[in-house]
Amino acid sequence: MQKTLSLLGLLLVFACSPEDPLDDLVETMEKPDNMEESRSSNTPEGPIFDNRNRETILTYFESLIANKQLIVGQQCGNAPDSTRWYYNIYVDQLADETGRHVGLIGADFGWSSGDNYPVQTLIDHWRNGGLVTVSWHADNPFVDQVDVYWDTVENRDQINLKALLKGEAQTKAWTSYRTELDKVAGALQQLRDAGVTVIWRPFHEMNGDFFWWGTNAHGNQQTNEDDYKALWIDLYNTLKWDYGLDNLIWTYSVVPSETWYAEVTAYYPGNDFVDLVGLDYYGVQPDFPHYDALKSLGKPLVISESGPREAGYGNWNMMEWANMLKGKAAYFLQWHSWNGAKVAIKDNKNSMELMNNSSVITRDEVLPTSF
Repeated sequence: MQKTLSLLGLLLVFACSPEDPLDDLVETMEKPDNMEESRSSNTPEGPIFDNRNRETILTYFESLIANKQLIVGQQCGNAPDSTRWYYNIYVDQLADETGRHVGLIGADFGWSSGDNYPVQTLIDHWRNGGLVTVSWHADNPFVDQVDVYWDTVENRDQINLKALLKGEAQTKAWTSYRTELDKVAGALQQLRDAGVTVIWRPFHEMNGDFFWWGTNAHGNQQTNEDDYKALWIDLYNTLKWDYGLDNLIWTYSVVPSETWYAEVTAYYPGNDFVDLVGLDYYGVQPDFPHYDALKSLGKPLVISESGPREAGYGNWNMMEWANMLKGKAAYFLQWHSWNGAKVAIKDNKNSMELMNNSSVITRDEVLPTSF
Protein backbone atom coordinates (compact mmCIF):
# COMPACT_ATOMS: atom_id res chain seq x y z
CA MET A 1 0.00 0.00 0.00
CA GLN A 2 2.78 2.44 0.90
CA LYS A 3 4.38 4.28 -2.00
CA THR A 4 8.12 4.78 -2.54
CA LEU A 5 9.27 7.84 -0.63
CA SER A 6 12.38 9.94 -0.28
CA LEU A 7 14.73 8.93 2.55
CA LEU A 8 13.76 11.84 4.79
CA GLY A 9 10.14 11.24 3.97
CA LEU A 10 10.45 7.63 5.09
CA LEU A 11 11.86 8.70 8.44
CA LEU A 12 8.83 10.90 9.01
CA VAL A 13 6.32 8.48 7.57
CA PHE A 14 7.37 5.64 9.85
CA ALA A 15 6.15 7.78 12.74
CA CYS A 16 2.66 7.99 11.23
CA SER A 17 2.36 4.57 9.58
CA PRO A 18 -1.15 3.06 9.74
CA GLU A 19 0.42 -0.39 9.65
CA ASP A 20 2.05 -0.16 13.07
CA PRO A 21 1.75 -3.65 14.61
CA LEU A 22 -0.81 -2.94 17.29
CA ASP A 23 -1.29 -6.64 17.97
CA ASP A 24 2.33 -6.91 19.19
CA LEU A 25 1.73 -4.04 21.60
CA VAL A 26 -1.53 -5.24 23.09
CA GLU A 27 -1.09 -9.01 22.99
CA THR A 28 -1.34 -9.15 26.78
CA MET A 29 -4.50 -7.06 26.86
CA GLU A 30 -8.02 -8.27 26.53
CA LYS A 31 -9.32 -7.13 23.15
CA PRO A 32 -11.99 -4.48 23.71
CA ASP A 33 -15.48 -4.67 22.36
CA ASN A 34 -15.27 -3.20 18.85
CA MET A 35 -18.50 -1.22 19.11
CA GLU A 36 -18.94 1.84 16.94
CA GLU A 37 -17.77 4.28 19.54
CA SER A 38 -18.78 7.43 17.68
CA ARG A 39 -22.39 6.28 17.69
CA SER A 40 -22.52 5.61 21.41
CA SER A 41 -25.82 6.62 22.96
CA ASN A 42 -24.35 6.82 26.46
CA THR A 43 -24.63 10.19 28.15
CA PRO A 44 -21.09 11.44 28.88
CA GLU A 45 -20.27 11.85 32.54
CA GLY A 46 -18.15 14.56 34.08
CA PRO A 47 -17.91 18.34 33.79
CA ILE A 48 -18.54 19.95 30.41
CA PHE A 49 -15.91 22.69 30.84
CA ASP A 50 -17.95 25.05 28.65
CA ASN A 51 -15.55 27.86 29.61
CA ARG A 52 -12.88 26.07 27.54
CA ASN A 53 -13.73 27.48 24.13
CA ARG A 54 -11.50 28.50 21.24
CA GLU A 55 -10.80 31.93 22.62
CA THR A 56 -9.96 30.93 26.19
CA ILE A 57 -7.78 28.01 25.10
CA LEU A 58 -5.80 30.17 22.69
CA THR A 59 -5.33 32.84 25.35
CA TYR A 60 -4.25 30.10 27.75
CA PHE A 61 -1.69 28.81 25.25
CA GLU A 62 -0.18 32.28 24.96
CA SER A 63 0.04 32.50 28.75
CA LEU A 64 1.79 29.12 28.95
CA ILE A 65 4.46 30.28 26.52
CA ALA A 66 4.89 33.55 28.41
CA ASN A 67 5.18 31.67 31.71
CA LYS A 68 7.57 29.05 30.29
CA GLN A 69 5.18 26.19 30.88
CA LEU A 70 3.88 23.60 28.44
CA ILE A 71 1.27 20.89 28.24
CA VAL A 72 2.46 17.33 27.83
CA GLY A 73 0.64 15.32 25.14
CA GLN A 74 0.53 11.77 23.80
CA GLN A 75 -0.72 10.57 20.41
CA CYS A 76 -3.02 7.54 20.69
CA GLY A 77 -2.75 5.57 17.46
CA ASN A 78 -3.51 6.27 13.83
CA ALA A 79 -6.62 4.43 12.70
CA PRO A 80 -9.75 5.66 14.51
CA ASP A 81 -10.67 2.24 15.88
CA SER A 82 -7.32 1.89 17.69
CA THR A 83 -7.44 5.07 19.78
CA ARG A 84 -8.83 3.46 22.93
CA TRP A 85 -6.23 0.68 22.83
CA TYR A 86 -3.36 3.12 22.52
CA TYR A 87 -4.86 5.28 25.27
CA ASN A 88 -4.78 2.30 27.60
CA ILE A 89 -1.15 1.53 26.71
CA TYR A 90 0.44 4.97 26.57
CA VAL A 91 -1.76 7.23 28.69
CA ASP A 92 -3.28 5.07 31.42
CA GLN A 93 -0.14 2.98 31.93
CA LEU A 94 1.98 6.13 32.05
CA ALA A 95 -0.39 7.45 34.73
CA ASP A 96 -0.03 4.17 36.64
CA GLU A 97 3.75 4.68 36.64
CA THR A 98 3.90 8.42 37.33
CA GLY A 99 0.65 9.27 39.09
CA ARG A 100 -0.44 11.72 36.37
CA HIS A 101 -2.24 11.69 33.03
CA VAL A 102 -0.99 13.69 30.06
CA GLY A 103 -2.84 16.96 29.56
CA LEU A 104 -3.43 16.43 25.83
CA ILE A 105 -4.24 13.36 23.76
CA GLY A 106 -4.18 12.99 19.98
CA ALA A 107 -6.36 10.88 17.68
CA ASP A 108 -6.81 10.58 13.93
CA PHE A 109 -10.01 10.59 11.89
CA GLY A 110 -8.30 9.29 8.75
CA TRP A 111 -6.56 6.10 7.60
CA SER A 112 -9.98 4.49 7.24
CA SER A 113 -12.91 4.04 4.89
CA GLY A 114 -15.39 3.56 7.74
CA ASP A 115 -17.19 5.93 10.09
CA ASN A 116 -16.22 4.53 13.48
CA TYR A 117 -14.54 7.50 15.13
CA PRO A 118 -13.12 7.58 18.70
CA VAL A 119 -15.54 10.23 19.90
CA GLN A 120 -16.17 8.66 23.31
CA THR A 121 -12.48 8.36 24.18
CA LEU A 122 -11.97 12.03 23.38
CA ILE A 123 -15.03 13.09 25.37
CA ASP A 124 -13.86 11.02 28.35
CA HIS A 125 -10.43 12.65 28.37
CA TRP A 126 -11.99 16.11 28.02
CA ARG A 127 -14.43 15.56 30.88
CA ASN A 128 -11.61 14.30 33.05
CA GLY A 129 -9.94 17.68 32.57
CA GLY A 130 -7.79 17.21 29.46
CA LEU A 131 -7.54 18.69 25.98
CA VAL A 132 -7.81 16.84 22.67
CA THR A 133 -6.32 17.19 19.21
CA VAL A 134 -7.55 15.45 16.06
CA SER A 135 -5.59 14.96 12.84
CA TRP A 136 -7.14 13.98 9.54
CA HIS A 137 -5.15 11.76 7.20
CA ALA A 138 -7.81 12.04 4.51
CA ASP A 139 -8.06 9.22 1.98
CA ASN A 140 -6.54 9.88 -1.44
CA PRO A 141 -9.50 10.68 -3.72
CA PHE A 142 -7.40 10.33 -6.86
CA VAL A 143 -6.86 6.56 -6.47
CA ASP A 144 -9.30 3.69 -5.97
CA GLN A 145 -7.72 1.97 -2.95
CA VAL A 146 -7.86 3.37 0.58
CA ASP A 147 -4.55 5.17 0.98
CA VAL A 148 -2.97 8.41 2.12
CA TYR A 149 0.61 8.19 0.94
CA TRP A 150 1.46 9.36 -2.56
CA ASP A 151 4.63 10.71 -4.07
CA THR A 152 3.23 14.11 -4.99
CA VAL A 153 6.17 15.05 -7.18
CA GLU A 154 6.06 11.85 -9.21
CA ASN A 155 2.25 11.99 -9.46
CA ARG A 156 1.81 15.75 -9.75
CA ASP A 157 -0.07 15.52 -13.06
CA GLN A 158 -2.76 13.31 -11.47
CA ILE A 159 -3.51 15.70 -8.62
CA ASN A 160 -5.98 18.56 -8.87
CA LEU A 161 -6.69 19.97 -5.42
CA LYS A 162 -9.01 22.68 -6.71
CA ALA A 163 -11.25 20.00 -8.27
CA LEU A 164 -12.23 19.02 -4.71
CA LEU A 165 -13.69 22.39 -3.76
CA LYS A 166 -17.34 22.74 -2.89
CA GLY A 167 -18.64 24.23 -6.12
CA GLU A 168 -16.67 22.06 -8.54
CA ALA A 169 -18.03 19.29 -10.79
CA GLN A 170 -19.06 16.15 -8.95
CA THR A 171 -16.37 13.85 -10.31
CA LYS A 172 -15.39 10.53 -8.75
CA ALA A 173 -12.58 12.24 -6.84
CA TRP A 174 -14.86 15.07 -5.69
CA THR A 175 -17.49 12.60 -4.44
CA SER A 176 -14.90 10.47 -2.64
CA TYR A 177 -13.43 13.46 -0.82
CA ARG A 178 -16.71 15.17 0.05
CA THR A 179 -18.25 11.90 1.29
CA GLU A 180 -15.41 11.34 3.74
CA LEU A 181 -15.52 14.98 4.75
CA ASP A 182 -19.21 14.64 5.59
CA LYS A 183 -18.53 11.66 7.87
CA VAL A 184 -15.66 13.39 9.63
CA ALA A 185 -17.77 16.52 10.10
CA GLY A 186 -20.47 14.41 11.73
CA ALA A 187 -18.00 13.10 14.30
CA LEU A 188 -16.72 16.61 14.98
CA GLN A 189 -20.33 17.73 15.50
CA GLN A 190 -20.73 15.04 18.15
CA LEU A 191 -17.70 16.42 19.95
CA ARG A 192 -19.10 19.95 19.64
CA ASP A 193 -22.44 18.83 21.06
CA ALA A 194 -20.64 17.22 24.01
CA GLY A 195 -18.89 20.53 24.73
CA VAL A 196 -15.45 19.52 23.42
CA THR A 197 -13.18 22.06 21.75
CA VAL A 198 -10.95 20.28 19.23
CA ILE A 199 -7.42 21.26 18.23
CA TRP A 200 -7.94 20.38 14.56
CA ARG A 201 -4.99 19.44 12.32
CA PRO A 202 -5.93 18.61 8.72
CA PHE A 203 -3.65 18.38 5.65
CA HIS A 204 -0.47 18.52 7.73
CA GLU A 205 3.15 18.17 6.53
CA MET A 206 2.13 19.64 3.18
CA ASN A 207 5.64 20.95 2.58
CA GLY A 208 6.75 17.31 2.21
CA ASP A 209 6.10 15.05 -0.78
CA PHE A 210 4.52 11.98 0.83
CA PHE A 211 0.81 12.78 1.40
CA TRP A 212 -1.46 13.39 -1.59
CA TRP A 213 -1.96 17.06 -0.65
CA GLY A 214 1.81 17.68 -0.47
CA THR A 215 4.34 19.73 -2.42
CA ASN A 216 4.58 19.12 -6.18
CA ALA A 217 8.31 19.84 -6.60
CA HIS A 218 11.53 19.59 -4.63
CA GLY A 219 13.96 22.29 -3.58
CA ASN A 220 11.35 25.03 -3.12
CA GLN A 221 10.37 24.86 -6.80
CA GLN A 222 6.73 23.98 -6.03
CA THR A 223 3.86 25.62 -7.90
CA ASN A 224 0.83 24.35 -5.96
CA GLU A 225 0.79 26.67 -2.94
CA ASP A 226 -2.35 28.46 -4.13
CA ASP A 227 -4.14 25.18 -4.80
CA TYR A 228 -3.33 23.94 -1.30
CA LYS A 229 -4.44 27.21 0.29
CA ALA A 230 -7.72 27.05 -1.63
CA LEU A 231 -8.32 23.50 -0.37
CA TRP A 232 -7.61 24.56 3.23
CA ILE A 233 -9.86 27.62 3.05
CA ASP A 234 -12.64 25.59 1.45
CA LEU A 235 -12.41 23.07 4.29
CA TYR A 236 -12.42 25.88 6.84
CA ASN A 237 -15.53 27.47 5.35
CA THR A 238 -17.29 24.14 4.86
CA LEU A 239 -16.81 23.01 8.46
CA LYS A 240 -17.52 26.40 9.99
CA TRP A 241 -20.53 27.49 7.94
CA ASP A 242 -22.07 24.33 6.45
CA TYR A 243 -21.63 22.16 9.55
CA GLY A 244 -21.67 24.83 12.25
CA LEU A 245 -18.34 23.76 13.73
CA ASP A 246 -17.24 26.71 15.82
CA ASN A 247 -15.36 24.46 18.26
CA LEU A 248 -12.25 23.92 16.10
CA ILE A 249 -8.78 25.36 16.71
CA TRP A 250 -7.13 25.24 13.29
CA THR A 251 -3.51 24.09 13.28
CA TYR A 252 -1.09 24.61 10.40
CA SER A 253 1.56 21.90 10.85
CA VAL A 254 4.77 21.39 8.84
CA VAL A 255 7.90 19.24 8.70
CA PRO A 256 11.40 20.72 8.85
CA SER A 257 12.54 21.95 5.44
CA GLU A 258 16.17 21.51 4.60
CA THR A 259 17.08 21.24 0.90
CA TRP A 260 14.47 18.68 -0.08
CA TYR A 261 11.14 19.96 1.21
CA ALA A 262 9.45 23.32 0.77
CA GLU A 263 10.07 26.19 3.16
CA VAL A 264 7.91 25.97 6.28
CA THR A 265 5.80 29.07 5.62
CA ALA A 266 5.24 28.45 1.88
CA TYR A 267 1.77 26.92 2.22
CA TYR A 268 0.44 29.08 5.04
CA PRO A 269 -3.21 29.85 4.14
CA GLY A 270 -3.42 33.12 6.08
CA ASN A 271 -4.08 34.40 9.59
CA ASP A 272 -7.86 34.39 9.14
CA PHE A 273 -7.84 30.61 8.68
CA VAL A 274 -5.20 29.46 11.19
CA ASP A 275 -5.11 29.58 14.99
CA LEU A 276 -1.95 27.62 15.86
CA VAL A 277 1.30 26.92 14.04
CA GLY A 278 2.91 23.54 14.62
CA LEU A 279 6.10 21.69 13.79
CA ASP A 280 6.37 17.89 13.46
CA TYR A 281 9.86 16.99 14.65
CA TYR A 282 11.61 13.64 14.92
CA GLY A 283 15.33 13.34 15.61
CA VAL A 284 18.04 11.53 17.51
CA GLN A 285 18.19 14.48 19.90
CA PRO A 286 15.62 17.19 20.75
CA ASP A 287 15.68 20.27 18.53
CA PHE A 288 13.37 23.07 17.33
CA PRO A 289 14.38 23.97 13.78
CA HIS A 290 12.76 26.93 11.98
CA TYR A 291 11.58 28.46 15.25
CA ASP A 292 12.06 32.06 14.06
CA ALA A 293 10.34 31.46 10.71
CA LEU A 294 7.34 29.80 12.35
CA LYS A 295 7.11 32.47 15.05
CA SER A 296 7.02 35.14 12.33
CA LEU A 297 3.55 33.93 11.34
CA GLY A 298 2.21 35.52 14.53
CA LYS A 299 0.36 32.55 16.03
CA PRO A 300 1.06 30.53 19.18
CA LEU A 301 3.52 27.72 18.44
CA VAL A 302 3.11 24.04 19.29
CA ILE A 303 5.01 20.83 18.57
CA SER A 304 2.25 18.93 16.81
CA GLU A 305 4.22 15.66 16.55
CA SER A 306 7.48 14.68 18.20
CA GLY A 307 9.76 11.87 19.15
CA PRO A 308 13.06 10.11 18.55
CA ARG A 309 14.04 8.18 15.47
CA GLU A 310 16.47 5.32 14.98
CA ALA A 311 19.42 5.77 17.34
CA GLY A 312 17.26 7.83 19.67
CA TYR A 313 14.58 5.17 20.26
CA GLY A 314 14.24 4.73 24.01
CA ASN A 315 17.01 7.27 24.66
CA TRP A 316 15.09 10.50 24.11
CA ASN A 317 15.52 12.68 27.19
CA MET A 318 12.01 13.88 27.98
CA MET A 319 13.21 16.58 30.39
CA GLU A 320 15.75 17.93 27.91
CA TRP A 321 12.91 18.10 25.37
CA ALA A 322 10.60 19.92 27.77
CA ASN A 323 13.27 22.39 28.87
CA MET A 324 14.06 23.19 25.24
CA LEU A 325 10.43 23.95 24.45
CA LYS A 326 9.52 26.04 27.50
CA GLY A 327 8.91 29.62 26.46
CA LYS A 328 8.57 28.64 22.81
CA ALA A 329 5.69 26.16 22.48
CA ALA A 330 2.40 25.73 24.33
CA TYR A 331 2.47 21.93 24.10
CA PHE A 332 4.14 18.95 22.52
CA LEU A 333 2.43 15.80 21.29
CA GLN A 334 4.69 12.76 21.55
CA TRP A 335 3.98 10.02 19.03
CA HIS A 336 3.25 6.47 20.14
CA SER A 337 5.71 3.57 19.96
CA TRP A 338 5.48 0.69 17.53
CA ASN A 339 7.29 -2.62 17.15
CA GLY A 340 11.02 -1.92 17.41
CA ALA A 341 10.57 1.84 17.85
CA LYS A 342 10.41 3.23 21.38
CA VAL A 343 8.90 6.65 20.75
CA ALA A 344 6.16 7.18 23.38
CA ILE A 345 6.75 9.16 26.56
CA LYS A 346 6.70 6.15 28.82
CA ASP A 347 9.28 4.33 26.68
CA ASN A 348 11.89 7.09 26.94
CA LYS A 349 14.10 8.65 29.61
CA ASN A 350 12.95 10.72 32.59
CA SER A 351 9.21 10.22 32.07
CA MET A 352 8.64 10.27 35.84
CA GLU A 353 10.52 13.55 36.23
CA LEU A 354 8.69 15.02 33.25
CA MET A 355 5.20 14.19 34.46
CA ASN A 356 5.89 15.61 37.92
CA ASN A 357 7.80 18.73 36.88
CA SER A 358 6.30 22.02 38.01
CA SER A 359 6.61 23.54 34.52
CA VAL A 360 4.83 20.66 32.79
CA ILE A 361 1.03 20.78 32.68
CA THR A 362 -0.75 17.45 33.18
CA ARG A 363 -4.45 16.69 32.93
CA ASP A 364 -5.27 17.73 36.49
CA GLU A 365 -3.66 21.14 35.90
CA VAL A 366 -5.07 22.18 32.51
CA LEU A 367 -6.75 25.60 32.22
CA PRO A 368 -7.21 26.86 35.76
CA THR A 369 -9.93 29.40 36.44
CA SER A 370 -7.40 32.21 36.17
CA PHE A 371 -4.11 32.44 34.28
